[in-house]
Amino acid sequence: MNSILLITSIFGIVLTSLFFFKKFTNTKATLFLGCFYFIISIYTLQTYVVEARLLKQFSYFFLWPLILYNLIIVPIYFYFETLIEDKFLWKKEYLLLFVPFLLGVVDVGAVYAAPSKVYEDILQGAITDTENRFKAHYWLLTLYQHYLLRHVWQCVFLLVLLPKLLAFLNEGATDQLKMTLNKWLMFFWLMLMVMSLMAIAHAVEKWIDFSIFNHFFGLENGSVIVTVLLYLILFAIGVVPIYFPMILHGYPRSRKIPLIKDETTDISADLKFGLDETEIKEKLELLAQRKLYLKQDFTVTKFARELEMPAHHLSYFIHQYFGISFTTYKNNLRMEHAKYLIDNGFLENNTMEALAEECGFANRSSFSKAFKNLKNLSPSEYILKIQENC
Repeated sequence: MNSILLITSIFGIVLTSLFFFKKFTNTKATLFLGCFYFIISIYTLQTYVVEARLLKQFSYFFLWPLILYNLIIVPIYFYFETLIEDKFLWKKEYLLLFVPFLLGVVDVGAVYAAPSKVYEDILQGAITDTENRFKAHYWLLTLYQHYLLRHVWQCVFLLVLLPKLLAFLNEGATDQLKMTLNKWLMFFWLMLMVMSLMAIAHAVEKWIDFSIFNHFFGLENGSVIVTVLLYLILFAIGVVPIYFPMILHGYPRSRKIPLIKDETTDISADLKFGLDETEIKEKLELLAQRKLYLKQDFTVTKFARELEMPAHHLSYFIHQYFGISFTTYKNNLRMEHAKYLIDNGFLENNTMEALAEECGFANRSSFSKAFKNLKNLSPSEYILKIQENC
């Protein structure tokens, strides 16, 4: 049991570090997810300290984490909202999420403000009897009541999220990337709901001193089984993002925009889910100035690596913003460079093969084909046109 707690805590800390310090396309949603794993890490670490009878040596790791635990629904709710709404904007209704947190602040503050004997008695009770520590009364509520309240709050707000989540799951349901994200979100929501319901049942049976699992399911060690299952669920929802990191980048989507833009197109209305449009455009311009597209091995994967984003997101962005494929985008840049070289007399001292190589093509044939596809003229025809206009 203690080993599961410790492993879960360490694993959660690793995940938290990954989400906080590694760059992902969908920054805000990933940050909220990281906050969730951080709270879980602290919770499991403290539970390990208590259950392993180490609280006497680490007495400072007591009481105050209750405030943090009562925030658990906040990053969960904000994570789903950010994915569903395409952005995160504060709403006054979100204040309701903080009710358990505020009660925790009041109760913990009251204990710290009381004579030191009050805190010492609660601490000593947790050291000598780890199970009965939940019955300790702070000011407004007992620890069991705090435990019950935060999981009831989690259950309620997960149900509030459900209609929005189901509507989001239906968007782009045939897209492979979206299908993967859908599976993760549904799995994550279900695991959180199961965790809430099991925790509520566990808290109620401890509060009323009645074994629900023993009475209805015949489980003599129902409390232990439930606790183990809770931490296995936490471990499971931590493993999935490691195996499928693409879900951490979100799903790029836009809202019905024309594929070919003109001067009247409102670019600001061209919203990309999980993509910072301004940042990506600036990076594209910088990479274009460095002329990386002139390298023969310049691929969407290498380009995406330079931009620090997934290749499928880059392809999607280019298609939605420019209305063309990545290959066409790359060849457009190459052809502009080819025109510049031709206009400035490159072929006066060099061959067409040299021009093709200079523009990133393996041979003259592929260069000529790309040039004609994009400019409706072969390189030779373009040169004649220039000479006629001189």
